[in-house]
Amino acid sequence: MAERQVKTIRASETVSPYGPGAVVDILGQSFMVPTGDRWPSPKVRTQITSERLADALGVDELWGAPTTHDPDNSRVPSLEFERFPAWLFCQACRRMVHWKRQMENGGVPHCAVAGCDGRLVPMRFVAVCTEESHVADVPWAFWMHRDAQGDCTAEDQLRFENAEGRSGGLSSLRVRCERCGHSRSLGELRRDVFRAEGITCHGTQPWQQTWGQCGKPLDPQQRGATSLHFSDIVSAIDIPAVESRADEFRDSVQGHVFYGALRAAEPGSSTSEMLAREIASDLGVEVDDVLLAAGPESAQPSSVRMTRSGLQSAEFEAFIKAIAGDAPVENFHTRVATLPGAQGNAAEGLGALISDIVMVDRLRDVRAVIGFRRHTPDAKLVPAVAVEPHMKTWLPAVEGYGEGIFLRFAPDAVMRWRQQAAVEERGAVLLRHQNQSVLGLRLHAVSAEYVLLHTFAHLLMRELAFSSGYTSSSIRERIYCESDGDYGVFIYTTSSDVEGTLGGLVRQGEPDLLAQAIVRALEQAAWCPNDPVCIETEAQSIDGLTMAACHACCLAPETSCESQNLLLDRALVVGGGGVTGYFGAVVDGLLGQRG
Repeated sequence: MAERQVKTIRASETVSPYGPGAVVDILGQSFMVPTGDRWPSPKVRTQITSERLADALGVDELWGAPTTHDPDNSRVPSLEFERFPAWLFCQACRRMVHWKRQMENGGVPHCAVAGCDGRLVPMRFVAVCTEESHVADVPWAFWMHRDAQGDCTAEDQLRFENAEGRSGGLSSLRVRCERCGHSRSLGELRRDVFRAEGITCHGTQPWQQTWGQCGKPLDPQQRGATSLHFSDIVSAIDIPAVESRADEFRDSVQGHVFYGALRAAEPGSSTSEMLAREIASDLGVEVDDVLLAAGPESAQPSSVRMTRSGLQSAEFEAFIKAIAGDAPVENFHTRVATLPGAQGNAAEGLGALISDIVMVDRLRDVRAVIGFRRHTPDAKLVPAVAVEPHMKTWLPAVEGYGEGIFLRFAPDAVMRWRQQAAVEERGAVLLRHQNQSVLGLRLHAVSAEYVLLHTFAHLLMRELAFSSGYTSSSIRERIYCESDGDYGVFIYTTSSDVEGTLGGLVRQGEPDLLAQAIVRALEQAAWCPNDPVCIETEAQSIDGLTMAACHACCLAPETSCESQNLLLDRALVVGGGGVTGYFGAVVDGLLGQRG
């Protein structure tokens, strides 16, 4: 028997990037994470308390995955991942094997051909449903024999080969059947070919054994493609109790006479949609927002965005109360400061643009995963936990403790800056592209103010990573721009350790140090190695959702950004392209001193 190998991931990774439905590569092997209904008993899971987040998501409980300090102990409950793709091939003899669950022995799969014993590795391609978010192995034997003349259907005699004398690319890769001799190039592994040959979706996920009734088209994709998994994650910071506009909205929806029937209706059914329309009509709200109140399994991208907005609106109000002098509470320890208004140096004028600073010495952040989608961001949501009748609803979640710096932008200064015709024009371009983009519906609603705050957050995060002692991937942002006057940026970091982090970030929030960090960030942003191309770009990145921003000046690690490195424009911060940046006067002072 092969030696048992222990494969581990961190508890924080069970929500992102390895939440339900995601592919996990561990030790050269490929697995898929099942939904939460396949998790072990609640007796061995960790309950996570966040009433504000649970209420916003319409669930009863939040649970963390079971953890252990002794992963070698086979008796310790753990998450069971599904090997995916289940089709493997031998690196030595190229034989293909359709791996079954009963073949698992705790070790790395090896070839069973006599005299070979080569390591088996996963096939590169999988088949993704174009509408219902299902995924499955490519039906290699059926597809390979589909255009053959004979009646061979063997799947135990397939080999994955590289044609001799051919250059790289899919056309040089072939699947060949040793029994009948027929072969087929991977260049024919295409969506249109699947459609023409009647290969459609069976309506399953890799951990499900019973076929569904889907029948939608399949699209062959590489198993590492980003379109294989779009996760819907919502987070909340522990704050003092505060009644926000989102709370009032949720209370009005949940107090409607049809709300109970909506909760009981099957998600996505005609009854559910009819009840949601009635509630939305009575209250004058969006149908998507009503569906979210019925539970995350009904969520659409726009309603998930609205929930995030509501949670962040309450957080902004908590920061304003902290500025007003409200006493800190457990897991929200705050101190208030302001930037120098005039120093006679490069920092002069910052105090008129950033009106308040709140240093959070201790915070608690809870993140929960609602579900996931495949192929496109508007595909059908697969709930992170399948709803079971008469059972409490719950979602997988993680909690972290840390520290952060909140900066409130002066509302009057923002509104004066916003009145520039050039600023309105750049914001209108991004808004138009967002309205035409499926991915854009998952992001914060575009406004010039949001793009300003978001880009500034990226610039400051990059600078703080040099001085705070934390890696750039461990520093995150939250942008507060939910209504006129609500303009703030929160830069924070968390750790799964209940003791929190080490204070290096909040130390940089001291007024003098923070002023210096902002000045350095603006100075770096004033010139990009890719200028003038970068600053003169009208629209770039996915669906044209970014303007003057690139890897050399603005982009942040994936784990840091709440908007997938989109909705960025350096010109709105420092100026350029006919726009006077919000910090334009500060930048002019810097350039004058350097000159």
